Amino acid sequence: MTSAVSTPGRRKFKGPKFLLALPSIIWYLLFFVVPIVFVVIYSFGTKDTQRLLPVDLSKLTTSNYSEVFGDTFFKTFKATLRIAVVATILCVFIGLPVAYFAAFKVSEKWRALILALVVIPSFTSFLIRTVAWRIPLAPKGEFSRWLIDLGWISDRGIQLLETPTAVQIAIVYNYLGFMILPLFVALDRIDIRMREASKDLGAGRVATFFGVTLPLAGPGIVAGVLLTFIPMCGDYVTATVLGGAKGNMIGSMIASQFSQAQNWPLGSAMAVLMIGAVLVALVAGALIVWIVPWLTRALEPLTQSVRRSMHARRQNHDASTKPGRVRRFEMTRILLAVWTALVLVFMFIPILLVFRHSFNEGSSFSIWSGHTSIKWWGELFDSTATWAVIVRFVVITAIGLVVKRILVAKSHISPRLLGWVGPLGFIVAFVVNGLVSDWFHDIFDFAGIGDAIRNSFLAAFGATVIAVVLGGLSGVALARRPGTWTKIFMATIFLILVTPEIMDAIALVTWFQRISDVPVLGYVFKHGLGPFNGGINKLWVGQSLYASAVVTLIVRARLAGLDESLEEAAADLGATPARAFRQITLPLISSALIAGALLSFTLCLDNAVISTLVSEAGSTTFPVALLGATKSTIKPFWGVGAVMLFAITMGALAFVAVVLRRSGESSSDIAATLAGG
Repeated sequence: MTSAVSTPGRRKFKGPKFLLALPSIIWYLLFFVVPIVFVVIYSFGTKDTQRLLPVDLSKLTTSNYSEVFGDTFFKTFKATLRIAVVATILCVFIGLPVAYFAAFKVSEKWRALILALVVIPSFTSFLIRTVAWRIPLAPKGEFSRWLIDLGWISDRGIQLLETPTAVQIAIVYNYLGFMILPLFVALDRIDIRMREASKDLGAGRVATFFGVTLPLAGPGIVAGVLLTFIPMCGDYVTATVLGGAKGNMIGSMIASQFSQAQNWPLGSAMAVLMIGAVLVALVAGALIVWIVPWLTRALEPLTQSVRRSMHARRQNHDASTKPGRVRRFEMTRILLAVWTALVLVFMFIPILLVFRHSFNEGSSFSIWSGHTSIKWWGELFDSTATWAVIVRFVVITAIGLVVKRILVAKSHISPRLLGWVGPLGFIVAFVVNGLVSDWFHDIFDFAGIGDAIRNSFLAAFGATVIAVVLGGLSGVALARRPGTWTKIFMATIFLILVTPEIMDAIALVTWFQRISDVPVLGYVFKHGLGPFNGGINKLWVGQSLYASAVVTLIVRARLAGLDESLEEAAADLGATPARAFRQITLPLISSALIAGALLSFTLCLDNAVISTLVSEAGSTTFPVALLGATKSTIKPFWGVGAVMLFAITMGALAFVAVVLRRSGESSSDIAATLAGG
């Protein structure tokens, strides 16, 4: 008998622990750390529009920071802070009952449904959801006319567009789902025995909630606050679409300094101060996370005595109050169910309005004409090419499903393999349609929006490939090769996740212009690479930063829960590190890579901030084109494009759920994945 063992004289190469993460380290240094460092340096320069880079660094000064604290900026900063604080508080109060109801009051089946209804609108295009609020807030819209008919307002209609109130409403709506998910994950991970012990000691439901549930969910609440408050402070889209001059926010003001005023030093100073405010918020959040458990432990003797006292009194009145407690419990559950239903309806209203107004017969997306029509769908699509593509998709996918049913009878075929026959049929249909006709180029008859959607797909696909490669390698390194380096790397990942997108965008804009003369990089980002122009390459870089950080966390979390024995056994049997990775590690993380890829694709497809500042002529994406269209009357065919992207996003999210389900994940685990935990 022979065994595959390593040759004693053979010396194995053992690289540094961060070797797999080295591509990510280089990528983040080159396109995140260094560009932001230069933004900080620019904030001490002076404006000089005669230069290619409109910054004079020969005489460093702090005058930009003095100018930042002028009247205009300070008013906008205070308004932004007020909107973000109010919106964050509202998101907590609105989302906490929904998360509590899903975590404790429903079965697994209903929990999965509630979480799905939270995820669907949350991962729909941020810009589309924001633009949709122009429909109910329009002065001549249906909602306004309905209030006029009731006599509740004057004939002028509601005057909310281009006001801080419109921005406030939309920001709460846009970030509500990202508050609910981490709140649910935190509540779901609470040991139920802790709550039962509190009740056994005499605490009522209210006392248990404030004394046990809320403190234990504290980290989740802080995570939800940070995931919403920080992006709100740098929000660029909502203020641009709904705010106007009266609803301006600091994010749009910073963008205007770079794109319009060409005052890079002042814009950089604004961005640096915004980052400072974000860091202060992070420190405050960390203090809260540390203080709450400390207070809980410090007050433990007092709470124990109160519970014992309440327990003694409850025993004396247990028989007489039991029916009342049961009725109160049922009433609480009913109220939570009603509140959850109302919140979910609220989250779907803009999406339903977008779908309806894509069939509007009138010429305005925001104003309903009273009649439905498919003329705008015909305006966007070449009907002949569209129907041919649809028929081929249906036929080939149906053949795949029939083949699956035939193969089910073959007992020697793995059920896991059979589960991929349906998706494989869809992929084959996609490839065949691309070979049979030039449908990807011809399916959109309206050139402007068609080119924008195609560019969105190209940018999202390229950024997703980069994100999966970088995130997959670094996630494996973090889980399997921990060391001192992991603290620095995780700090960088965390900074990428919490840095407002407007900061990333302006850093990349200035950096791409600075490296335009570098031999290799300058050529790639100025002239392009192969069939793709320089603008598409810039979008790949910008959109891949956040997406790769998300993939890293997903892969790391997946491997952290798996035993290393298989990989160690492969090494003991003489397998090289590359072979062990290919045959053992890669199959283990395949579901995480697929989930991360699809999430990255949906995030990149929706990207508006980086795309707006980084894209060039010929690389304009759908969000950028739609954002430009909001400056005039929006035609209903934009709703058609929005419905298409919504359908694609939902397909990607459904595929994520299927993949994670087949890998043994519950609805709670899927929610944790989407929340980054």
